[in-house]
Amino acid sequence: MLNIFNHFKEVFSVAIKKIAAENNIQIEEKDLKNFTVEPTKERSHGDLACNAAMILSKKFSAIETLNNPRKLAEKLIAELRDENILKLEIAGPGFINISLKPQIFYQLVKQIVEEKFQFPNLGNGVKVNLEYASPNPTGPIHVGHTRGAIYGDVLASLLQKLGFDVLKEYYINDAGSQIITLLKSSYLRYLQACGKNVEMTEGLYPGDYLIGVGIRLKEKFGENLIDESEEKVLPKIRNFVVESMVEMIKRDLLELGIEHNSYFSEKENLHDTNRIAETIKILEEQDLVYVGKLEAPKTEKGVGAKDFKLPEGYDDKDQTLFRSTKFGDDCDRVVKKSDGSFTYFAGDLAYIRSKFERGAKIFIMPLGYDHAGYVKRLTAAVEALTNSGAQLKVILCQMVKFVKNGEPLKMSKRAGNFITAKEVIDEVGADALRFIMLTRKNDAHFDFDLAKVIEQSKDNPIFYVQYAHARCCSALRQLTINNDQLTIDDLKRLSDESEIELIKKIAAFPRIIEMAAVNFEPHRIAFYLQELAAEFHALWNKGMDNPNLKFIIKDDLQVTKARLYLITAVKNIIAEGLNIFNIKALEEMR
Repeated sequence: MLNIFNHFKEVFSVAIKKIAAENNIQIEEKDLKNFTVEPTKERSHGDLACNAAMILSKKFSAIETLNNPRKLAEKLIAELRDENILKLEIAGPGFINISLKPQIFYQLVKQIVEEKFQFPNLGNGVKVNLEYASPNPTGPIHVGHTRGAIYGDVLASLLQKLGFDVLKEYYINDAGSQIITLLKSSYLRYLQACGKNVEMTEGLYPGDYLIGVGIRLKEKFGENLIDESEEKVLPKIRNFVVESMVEMIKRDLLELGIEHNSYFSEKENLHDTNRIAETIKILEEQDLVYVGKLEAPKTEKGVGAKDFKLPEGYDDKDQTLFRSTKFGDDCDRVVKKSDGSFTYFAGDLAYIRSKFERGAKIFIMPLGYDHAGYVKRLTAAVEALTNSGAQLKVILCQMVKFVKNGEPLKMSKRAGNFITAKEVIDEVGADALRFIMLTRKNDAHFDFDLAKVIEQSKDNPIFYVQYAHARCCSALRQLTINNDQLTIDDLKRLSDESEIELIKKIAAFPRIIEMAAVNFEPHRIAFYLQELAAEFHALWNKGMDNPNLKFIIKDDLQVTKARLYLITAVKNIIAEGLNIFNIKALEEMR
């Protein structure tokens, strides 16, 4: 399907190169990347707007007839050549507004129906490591995890369709102190399964989800662990407990429609293989690691104040530091503490090295906003370990506040009173959760009202989009096109303003797909599908009031076929868009 925005950017590029050559002006490809061709903000201004004259006018400043944006715009208009242009106008300081002939839009409808949508190959096989939905393996997936998980999964689907080789990876954080807490909690549940009275002390995981783990531990070990010391028991039950948690998380994610290609264990792949020490050694050989003291954090009261206290975890002894500031970070980062133990960031370094050695050139990481401080150090790590051979994209996701009956749902896993993702899925469905979670930008706060998600109204985004697809299917069931290929002249029967606007909205789909991928913003597709559905429903409702605009007119077969072509195009695009979300488009609404 033709991307008319890319097409006309190329048309402008050809004209700019011609003008530059005639005036001995050097224009490079990077200069041409800087201008845009976008939809106009107002329909009355035409179909497309281009800022090439404003962006590139400095290149022509020495030429008197071209030395300001409006002069360059006038010259561009004189040089533009394309049979689809109806009218060109200069607006404001030098924007060029373009009105197009309807034929190009009719051609796009034909392509959608007869060829279906062809995704452009933007990725060309570039390997992407997309690590997402990786909560600590200490319990079920709760609703607080779902935003980043859904974002990552939909982005992976989008990038794969556009030719990227995406590895969907789950990072199993199974080497930290939280695992010791999990093992202690599970052992108490084992003792409970053996008939012992136990007390879940503060700091442990009291959730009922560990009761089943305790029962299975008894089935595996009998009562042989009852009298053993905790020091001996925990290593024995470690693998079984962690694997049980990971399997539980896999099942929860599968309920959400998420399945990873790779499960990367921090303990097995980084700690047990000595990979962290190897990575620090590599950085040391490049003089990117040194032994020194970390500068004391500054506080409002100052070091000399009587009641001044250093932040918890600060160490004034010599430690091993990574020269993160060399790559734009605010301070150097500790990789090995004074006691010889590695920091969590040291594990990050080794993990980044592993991604690069496995061939990834783009690393994508959706993180919660509480991890915003990690972005600079992770960026520095990628630059250092890949010699700028890989690109890091950290996506910061705001927390979602789930509301039910006017009350926020609890999120605390440690307290044991959290709401699991499965409970929400059971109530609203995985499709609704996946779609609606992307009806906001990731950096926007989001109140997810469980009651509104199951409403059958235009205020429910997934219902509104699915209803449009079902209405298309309903109309198409009444009369089959029989794959007759209509000509452009046939499609010119689609001349009502609402039909034209719907066709133009269809024409925007290729641009939306590319923009969503290039900017790592799959929410653009959710926005677009809602807008497309709104245009379609408006035309449907117009036909209810005006019989001449009904989709099926029995005594005018040619108009009917043209409108069924239009309906088919809408149906195909909604189905393609929902497929990116791993949502099946419904043919009937019950």
